[in-house]
Amino acid sequence: MWIWLGSILVLLLLVLTLILLSKITFHIKLKKENKDETILIDVTLLFGLLTYHYRIPALGLNKLQDGLWVENNSSDNFFKTHTSAGEQEIDKEKVNRWADQFRDMIRATRGLKKWMNTTLRRVTLVSMEWSTNFALKDAAHTATLTGALWAVKTTLIGWLSYRVSLQQRPKLFVVPVFGGSPLFSTELNCTAEIRLGNAVYAGMVLVVRVLKVKGGVKKWRSLLSKGNQSGE
Repeated sequence: MWIWLGSILVLLLLVLTLILLSKITFHIKLKKENKDETILIDVTLLFGLLTYHYRIPALGLNKLQDGLWVENNSSDNFFKTHTSAGEQEIDKEKVNRWADQFRDMIRATRGLKKWMNTTLRRVTLVSMEWSTNFALKDAAHTATLTGALWAVKTTLIGWLSYRVSLQQRPKLFVVPVFGGSPLFSTELNCTAEIRLGNAVYAGMVLVVRVLKVKGGVKKWRSLLSKGNQSGE
């Protein structure tokens, strides 16, 4: 009997180890061509058994003072397959509210920024490809913008390289089109991953940091409640 119990325990430990060593994979695709935009986010975990798909097929500017409107839909197979769709407006008031909520999160968590930096260092950027094609009426302006875009891209990648682990060098492309009609298109494809064990550990550390702040749990509950209400 003890042999059977020991065998079952060993088997459970092996399964748990495999689960913790599995990876959560994020694939992000952003594409913009003139006035058309598409944002896709796919998340897979537990060797592909669980998936989450989020898509923003359209976003646009209402008026300068009214901000953006965003159409989105999502689907997943967590416990049971279901989908949802909606549309929301992102104006100055909402952005300010998000900023206030983030400041509240910082105050409600001991060392939140340090936690975020430590967690990001456990993320591996598997691949990244970012290409941009554009044209302006004036050839000189096109050439100037080419240099500016290269500077922006290399600066962003340099900043990112200090935050996450790069498995391979990101592929960047800037393609100016001379002598054509004005156009702008850009496409970003990137894949990142983090081990499930590291994600679980990061979550446990976050809980401990919240508990160390007086009233931290209550504040987080309030923030999460507000977040759910704003997403409905």
